[in-house]
Amino acid sequence: MSELREQYTQITQGCRTLSKETRRLFFALDLSDTHNANSRSTIVALKQTLAERGRPVPDENLHITLAFLGEVDSPAYRSLCEVADKISLPAISTQTTETGEFPKQGILWLGIEENATLSALSSQLQEAAAKILGRSAEHNFVPHITLARRARPTENRRSLRTPLTFYHFGIYASVPAENGHGVHYQCLNRWTLTR
Repeated sequence: MSELREQYTQITQGCRTLSKETRRLFFALDLSDTHNANSRSTIVALKQTLAERGRPVPDENLHITLAFLGEVDSPAYRSLCEVADKISLPAISTQTTETGEFPKQGILWLGIEENATLSALSSQLQEAAAKILGRSAEHNFVPHITLARRARPTENRRSLRTPLTFYHFGIYASVPAENGHGVHYQCLNRWTLTR
């Protein structure tokens, strides 16, 4: 019980740290945990073979977006954290599938096999975001890892089956890179999925 209390305290204190101005936020599953290291290396290798197709996403930015939030102020951020704190779902075990594209956005991605837990987590977060932020919920959840932006379209798909397991999900901020080129993603809070 003390561990749960400590987690709750850490999360709620973290939720109060968002500055008053808005920040561009999203909920996501991060690929950098050590138990996904081999699969992450395989994904990075695939990304490098496709580098000529577009502008590759930096390795440290690889993730699966669960719910895009957009610009969020501090009160809404606190409310989103409170909702995330109440989510009780098991760890997510899935695998990658094949490359695909969002041609209008110029996005090259690697698909993720959808399962009930992944869908439930995304749905709960999207519904909460819609209610708190006053927007309509996204209904077409396409689980994927963005590999490149400004990608040129192609009909060639690459298959890659590698396992991924997630014991946490987090809320992230898009932070402009110090050199002025691109962004990096800063984890503001993280919640545990039961093992």
